[in-house]
Amino acid sequence: MNPRSFVVAWLVVATSLCAAQSPGLLPPPPPPVAPGAPAEPSAPQPTPQRASPQAREPGFVRQSPGGLEVREGEVAQSRWQADLERLDADLRLRLLTANEPRVDWLAGEIDAADVESQIRHYAAARTAAPGERLYLASLGVACLQPVRPTLAPCDAVDRLADWARRDADNGIPSVLLAGRARQRGQADTVASYVEQAAGAPRLDDYWSQHSQRWWEYLRAVDVGVDPAARAQAAANYGSMHDLAWAQPLRSVCAEGDARPDPLRVACARLGEAMMARGASFALRRAGARIAEINAADAAARATAQSRGARILAMSARCVQLQPDFATALESPQSATRARGVEEFAAWASAQAQLGEVASCERVLAAAPR
Repeated sequence: MNPRSFVVAWLVVATSLCAAQSPGLLPPPPPPVAPGAPAEPSAPQPTPQRASPQAREPGFVRQSPGGLEVREGEVAQSRWQADLERLDADLRLRLLTANEPRVDWLAGEIDAADVESQIRHYAAARTAAPGERLYLASLGVACLQPVRPTLAPCDAVDRLADWARRDADNGIPSVLLAGRARQRGQADTVASYVEQAAGAPRLDDYWSQHSQRWWEYLRAVDVGVDPAARAQAAANYGSMHDLAWAQPLRSVCAEGDARPDPLRVACARLGEAMMARGASFALRRAGARIAEINAADAAARATAQSRGARILAMSARCVQLQPDFATALESPQSATRARGVEEFAAWASAQAQLGEVASCERVLAAAPR
């Protein structure tokens, strides 16, 4: 991955956050039900369906294994494609019988096209391991999807509020709560949630943990595929995590020019916090753009632009210094692939333990001067 890729990624994020004239399409809410309307006892319950298309459109922004935002359709095909497809089919059968929290979470991740199954697995993982923040976050985000009929695990508890309450020092749930309040027309509470997010000690969507969770499972799976293919699969599955905070952040703090002054000030503070304390470079780059959009004056705007450029340069420098495991995994040479597997494992472990930015800072600290 070369520095030019970072320039492209930066443009993707900047465009996503400032394109108020092209907001992301949100699925419509379910139609209201008349109070007291009787249900038909003999009618079978329909399988819950997403209120929006399951397939991602070209241009949908997600985060890549290397930490960059990429658009759907830009990922080159792997030499392991046949093995990856066979492994995927095997995994979907294996994960049907998930019987422990970590496997339930993986089953939820791979079941993105079946929202009922996904939420059932996430809820099982969260119930079995209530202190695991990744499971709280995954269930909280999944329950934001509009489905018909409402799913019991989401209806019984406000899962987003549950995540916010149990992960109290993390500002990301408050960003999502602000976006939900805006959708509901609760203008008075939007700025309050943004202020809460800005004052949080951490801002972490737990993206950095995904590849390691998949690798812990896949490295022990023996289905006759090369370890390099399994490592590639872990990287691919780890990158399936969408940036759930991007659309709420944009709608609350970037779209339009008519934000009330208290909200503009809160958004500027949130941008500053994301630049300083975001766990991933995606969060920090987005924070720079939010701070720039909501800057009080030209000097503050210039400061945000300068800090954004430094964040971009830092992430590019880390990619230059880290081993290129993605290329090594595709090598025809077995020794090179083995080295790539080791490099990927080390990268995924560091990301999970430290977070993307802190991992980069460690790489920079160890680099020759």
